[in-house]
Amino acid sequence: MDRTDPMILDALKGILPEQTMELLQDHLQNPQSMLQAAWRQAASLLNKLFALAYPLVEPLLARLAQALHDSPDIVVLGFALALFVFVLQVVAWVHRTMMYVTRLAFRLLGWALVFALVAVVWRRGPDAALRDVVVFASRLAGYAAVVKDIWWSEYQKFDAQTKRGGNTSQRVPSGGYTRSRNTGW
Repeated sequence: MDRTDPMILDALKGILPEQTMELLQDHLQNPQSMLQAAWRQAASLLNKLFALAYPLVEPLLARLAQALHDSPDIVVLGFALALFVFVLQVVAWVHRTMMYVTRLAFRLLGWALVFALVAVVWRRGPDAALRDVVVFASRLAGYAAVVKDIWWSEYQKFDAQTKRGGNTSQRVPSGGYTRSRNTGW
């Protein structure tokens, strides 16, 4: 918030209206403004705090530097730990990005299906589109019935096998496939 460096305000001159620029100059660049006074007071407080804490922290930092110099294994371990944390952060970022892209793709797919259905209804008319939906649903129900029959027959074969106690010599082959009797599996 240096008053002598007006580069930011110069860059904003063409973007912001003139009234906003005057307001910014009055409140940001004016030495008597509340913001400038708070900035000066905070900077002064931080300087005093640093001057007070430096003699207390400096011996600790010197000891820490000497300990790191005497034991390079700690430095290597710290570097490996920092590298591990960095790799985890990258993996988490990639995961979030992939989840975002996947979610976006499925949303786009959903909206594309909605627009495609609207386009079909628009082009063929509501009566023909409803007729197409009924035909599609009936074919889907027929397919589901075939899948149900296959599942039910397989379930009955499994149930019969488990009631026999798992005797594989009397096993009924499924799907029309047979195997030779002399194989061990």
